[in-house]
Amino acid sequence: MTKNRLVQIARALISLVRSGWMLRGVPSSIAESVADHSFLTAYICIEIGSKIKSVDIGKLVLYSLLHDVSEAFTGDIVKMVSLRVGAMKMELELNLIEEHVDNPLVKKLFREYLEQKDFESKLAKLCNYIATYLIGLEYKRLGYKVDDIVDNAYRDIMEMVKKYNLEKIVADVINS
Repeated sequence: MTKNRLVQIARALISLVRSGWMLRGVPSSIAESVADHSFLTAYICIEIGSKIKSVDIGKLVLYSLLHDVSEAFTGDIVKMVSLRVGAMKMELELNLIEEHVDNPLVKKLFREYLEQKDFESKLAKLCNYIATYLIGLEYKRLGYKVDDIVDNAYRDIMEMVKKYNLEKIVADVINS
């Protein structure tokens, strides 16, 4: 199999609807794609990251755009399954990216994001949860039964904001 170019990967992510929403009845015609999610996450990263001294905004935004790049190969795996398979999923994703992506920067950044060793990767993960939470609120307002996703995302957000002392900055984004 030939290595996928970034444009092919992006097109796959544009077409891939996030399965958690669909499993809860959100029609594919309005459910966000993985690319929609990554795009919103990137903007949230810019909003939050620009308010924190010494954050590498470029790296933060790249993490947010690439955090789900492996889903171009695996599809969107719901969180419940991801949590159950744990390290095996991470190993599979790393192997797929290594095997099928020809861009060394993407490989490096994706690995760094998964390893969660620097502050920017952790902040990108927080912004990922915030993006899920905000979209979940929209679907909830439309009458879809997404309470479990919204509640879980909110719990994950609160754990991280307390850990990194970001309550005020994140509250401004969530409440705006």
